[in-house]
Amino acid sequence: MSIQRLKERLGKDGWLVLALAGCVALCLLLALAENTTSSATDEESRLARVLSAMSGAGDVEVAVFYQEETALPCGAVIVAQGADDVTVRLQLTRAACTLLGLEASQVEVFKLGGIAP
Repeated sequence: MSIQRLKERLGKDGWLVLALAGCVALCLLLALAENTTSSATDEESRLARVLSAMSGAGDVEVAVFYQEETALPCGAVIVAQGADDVTVRLQLTRAACTLLGLEASQVEVFKLGGIAP
């Protein structure tokens, strides 16, 4: 269908309805995007609580990264008070891999309070 024929069929009111429908669709997409962000934050909080309960971990903060097209986790960064202990670091990595379905190469663990020289 040509643009001219589309203009004739829609008329003035048709374009208004089409624009309104586009705005509604955009609002719905933005609302869905906000829900995805807050569920990711909930998952990060839950993961941080689980990891901080591990022996020697201390305070823990977690950031999870997601693939845009599938919304599946593709990486994680863990910052923990006890991460200077190699055993704790390995346990945190293993737990995050298990909980998020990631490979060890997709998880990085750092000491809380800065990066050691």
